[in-house]
Amino acid sequence: MIVPPHELQAIASPILYRYAHDTLIRVPVHLTVLFPFVAYQRLPEACGILREITASIAPFDVTMSGYDQFPGTIFMAPIDPKPIHNIFKRIYTRFPECPPYSGKFGDDLHPHMTVAEFESEDDLGSALKSLPDYRPTTFHVDRLHVMYGIEREPIPWLTHDIIPLGSAL
Repeated sequence: MIVPPHELQAIASPILYRYAHDTLIRVPVHLTVLFPFVAYQRLPEACGILREITASIAPFDVTMSGYDQFPGTIFMAPIDPKPIHNIFKRIYTRFPECPPYSGKFGDDLHPHMTVAEFESEDDLGSALKSLPDYRPTTFHVDRLHVMYGIEREPIPWLTHDIIPLGSAL
């Protein structure tokens, strides 16, 4: 996952705390690259492969601007999702047994940073109207965070490794 800096955390975390408290307990506000990933026992090997993949990927900037939605979810949107999508494609090519979101939405990724989750579309619509405006915010991505934990349990996930981008450049 890509974990944005405090400047974006300060905008997104209070929203996530209000609308998806259990999610915020488990993981920080983030942009998913590939989830679910390999089993815990395979993480050391997988992180080695991730280092090979990311060694030739130059660090890049991401600008978040505005909100968008999926059914049951509100998210902050990257203006240009291509760099994130490119990392996803390279990783997913090496880990085809790990389709994004277990294949629930197909085998592609729509880069986003979740800030709210709802059971009801009516609740989503009301919340969307009340979210704070924020200026487009750019941050530099030079690493991926590999985290592990128990899905849907309100227990914080732990960082297994931090994978640098562009180490071979």
